[in-house]
Amino acid sequence: MQSILSLLVKYNHWFLFVLLEGISIVLMFSFNSYQGAAFFTSANGIAGNIYSFMADVDGYFGLKDENEALVEYNRRLTGELLALKDEISAIKDSTAIAGNAFVQRNKEVFSFATAKVVNNSLNRVNNYITIDKGSADGITSEMGVFNEQGVVGIIYQTSDNFSIVMPLLNSKSMISCRVEGSNSFCTLKWDGGELQYSYLIDLPRYALFEPGDTVITSGFSSIFPAGLPIGEIQNLEDSDDGMFYRAKVKLFVDFASVDNVTVIGSSTKEEQEQLEKSIDRDK
Repeated sequence: MQSILSLLVKYNHWFLFVLLEGISIVLMFSFNSYQGAAFFTSANGIAGNIYSFMADVDGYFGLKDENEALVEYNRRLTGELLALKDEISAIKDSTAIAGNAFVQRNKEVFSFATAKVVNNSLNRVNNYITIDKGSADGITSEMGVFNEQGVVGIIYQTSDNFSIVMPLLNSKSMISCRVEGSNSFCTLKWDGGELQYSYLIDLPRYALFEPGDTVITSGFSSIFPAGLPIGEIQNLEDSDDGMFYRAKVKLFVDFASVDNVTVIGSSTKEEQEQLEKSIDRDK
């Protein structure tokens, strides 16, 4: 107790100063409305900032849970969208086949399967196209391949899930065809030159052809039915031996942009080939 009294006596002027300051502040806010309002406004602003900060903290931790829910919702929507795209693609493929008049005319004898091009060469003498359907999908060698523009080529080799197509732009490719409106048959063969053009060889000289005539498949093989479009004659010239015509044909298919194709297979192909082989054995 003695020490407390000694402290008060020693620092009495400081305690007196603090007491007087406190009394002054009370009197100032009690009898001066402007100062009182300013004080309480400042106090309310400070309190408001504190409450706002606390609300932001609560909101941050609340947003974490909300963000996790949104991420899960977005993942589910993405999965549903991908599934819907696959379904739409399948519908488009089936609709394209069903709506093709050529397919409708030949569906009883030929089977049709859509495929997508996954690789395509254009700068070789013997170009090849790879599609995403193979033996597991019923694709076999020597099936025909076409798209909405016309003949693309013939299946050359298959694996379980992929197939190699020998396109018209391959020097080994030879397609039996005829000029529309004519009964004269000939062969289409690429010379390894321009990508847009191929040539008809062995055109009979007695047949009447002219630029603008359409070249179609002849149907003289078990690969393609008759009537598939191939191209348009650009000009005629004599063959090297002078006994036939040679015609330059502008191909309908744009091989630089081939994307989706249809593979065609004959249900009577094996029967036809076996019969023809039996004739060869009897010779």
